[in-house]
Amino acid sequence: MLQKDLLKITKWGLVTAVLIWMIGWLMLIPEDFSAEIAAVSAETVKSGRPIEQTGIATPILSLSVGAMRLFGVNQLSLHIPGFLAILFSLFCAYRFAKAASGTESAILSVLILGTSQATFLVNNELGDASYLAASYIFMLWQIYTYLETKKITNLILSLLGCTALILVKNTFPDSANQWPIDPVLTLLITFSPWTIFLILAVIDLVQRIMFPDYHRIQKHELICLMAIVMPFIFSYFNPFRATFDVYMAYPVASVVVAIYIVRRLESDPEAFSGLLAYVHAVAAYSALALLFFLVWFTFPADNYFGLVHFMALLSILTWLIFFSPVHNKLIVGCVVFAIGANLVLTTYFYPNIYEYQAPAKLGIIARANGASRDRFFSYQAGTPYSLRFYSGVHVTEVNDFGKLVGMKNCLVYTHQNLLGEFKAIRPDLQILGSCEEYPRRILDFRFLDPNTRASYVQSKVLIKL
Repeated sequence: MLQKDLLKITKWGLVTAVLIWMIGWLMLIPEDFSAEIAAVSAETVKSGRPIEQTGIATPILSLSVGAMRLFGVNQLSLHIPGFLAILFSLFCAYRFAKAASGTESAILSVLILGTSQATFLVNNELGDASYLAASYIFMLWQIYTYLETKKITNLILSLLGCTALILVKNTFPDSANQWPIDPVLTLLITFSPWTIFLILAVIDLVQRIMFPDYHRIQKHELICLMAIVMPFIFSYFNPFRATFDVYMAYPVASVVVAIYIVRRLESDPEAFSGLLAYVHAVAAYSALALLFFLVWFTFPADNYFGLVHFMALLSILTWLIFFSPVHNKLIVGCVVFAIGANLVLTTYFYPNIYEYQAPAKLGIIARANGASRDRFFSYQAGTPYSLRFYSGVHVTEVNDFGKLVGMKNCLVYTHQNLLGEFKAIRPDLQILGSCEEYPRRILDFRFLDPNTRASYVQSKVLIKL
């Protein structure tokens, strides 16, 4: 009965999560590491070789280039390798959990990993996190299988997984100062809505290892505990850590949580009622309050659809918590919250944030106006990767104003406040587009406040001479 219920929840939960992942693929690629991968990959496909040295790991660049060659030079094809890595992580987590504890735990581990906030976030990135997680859980699965069967094939496969992990690690050495710096804080936020279960599962795991007389220590318990702890140790002491390095631990964390939940449900079907249910309810409503703040106060104009999604999520969760007769409603509630919250974020919050991505939006306009490699310039505005990717050409940075205004039939990307200088000499110029840019990757609360946002953005303009 438990297996049937978990399978039913996992089917609709995972399918819905995948649909939201794919909606996220339609969003603009922000000016960060993702844009660097996108631009360098696209230019590599067109030229046949990398045209500049980057800090991107060779495997990631090769995967992105290969996807573009197969599916075309577009942002959708860039997400396919990471998507396949996530699916591979789900498969490895399933096999690891099934070998360690049984089918029920395996099914639930897939549901937990697929609906954790980290998976939604990493799906929108083009970085190394999904590849790290896939390599890590594959290595652990093969190590566990080797300890159980003593087959040399599994040992060789575990070494291959370790090699893949080493090749992908430290892809972006300049990302050490990303928010949140503390890996534990990253875990608390990005493993939601299963964080409370993870805390309880780790406590239970430690107790089982520390008190062997109480319960016989099994191989998977030691492996799981070490596997969860090691990424945090590496992250704290690694000067080149990135925000989602700790995502390596999430697949095995989902296995630990799944084993813990199934064990509790099999021993006591009402194990997650009472105090634990109330704690989850309080946490859910607190998170909904934060979500409401993001929807209502951050972008008050035209937020009708965001509010509709929010009210629907609030109504469904309230019905589940107080009125529904469904089995395992705490698990169902976590899945509904993860799906609903990310639907609001993906369809409303993130698109509004990406309205402040001037390089990407002006790059699209530049492509529509026939931008070419030798006729697209940037003046005192840099050459952002997203501008290069969406325009489809390499942007040349020019600092000689006199030389630039003497050109004809060219596009120029520059600051809005420099527009007057161009007009004074070239009154015939055409303004093709303008857009505000939030020049930092990390969201600042002062930027989220509509009253102070203007002082934290820059205006860029695309002109034609």
